[in-house]
Amino acid sequence: MTLKARAQEKVERAGIANYSFDQDVLVMCGVRYAIEACECGEPDCDGVRLRKKSSFPRILQ
Repeated sequence: MTLKARAQEKVERAGIANYSFDQDVLVMCGVRYAIEACECGEPDCDGVRLRKKSSFPRILQ
């Protein structure tokens, strides 16, 4: 099973219906999440980690 399919399963299992994919990025309520493999080793881990992506580049001052 691909990471994208695992992420979709995770979102649907959580009861979230308002989501989409932009290539390999999960979009929920306008917030973009990178889909990454999780190797934490926890017994209940589904192997997927969602990391919130910044929509704006960071500006150094």
